[in-house]
Amino acid sequence: MTESNIVKLHEDPALRSDDIPAQLRSLAARIEAGEYGAVDGLFAIMPRDKRYPKIMGWGINDGAYDPIIQVELAREWLLRAAAGLPILEGFN
Repeated sequence: MTESNIVKLHEDPALRSDDIPAQLRSLAARIEAGEYGAVDGLFAIMPRDKRYPKIMGWGINDGAYDPIIQVELAREWLLRAAAGLPILEGFN
């Protein structure tokens, strides 16, 4: 028999499209509480049907924080994770 473990992937509220505002409020509360350390910038990507996604940014968004750099780094992390490859040093 195979043993299984349940790992909670996200904090409440549940991941439903009608809970997005509550999820954003919860994220803001965790940032304010310092759970992520100092947060100098934040990006949100909003998918849109048959259109380019809307990308919003807050805080620092130039130099290494430039959106194109950060989105490309995020893309690489997502691809490696999806392929089951090890996450490179500094990506976590």
